[in-house]
Amino acid sequence: MSSYASYRFRAVRLLMNGPKNYRIVRSVSDAAEVLVADWPSDDGEEYLGALVACLDALRETLPAIAVREALIRAADEVRIPHMSLVDTLNTDLIAADSSKQSMAIFL
Repeated sequence: MSSYASYRFRAVRLLMNGPKNYRIVRSVSDAAEVLVADWPSDDGEEYLGALVACLDALRETLPAIAVREALIRAADEVRIPHMSLVDTLNTDLIAADSSKQSMAIFL
């Protein structure tokens, strides 16, 4: 089993077109879905990088946390507000991403 076999990461809440329309992204497949189906623009360097990161993670050549980071850069590129969500029941995902400073909401 590959060290990249887990496709889940610490959740990110993306505010898509206002506070009542948001997406919670917890995995590589969630990230790919939001990028393809809900993204406001289908171009941009960071957007394309996030798509490539999703493909690489699904091929197990990139860890899921790299997809999370690419998604956040893509959100910043098109000014989509985002925040980190921390699931206190899933501390292994928190530990895997504890080096990043960000706003967090505890579930």
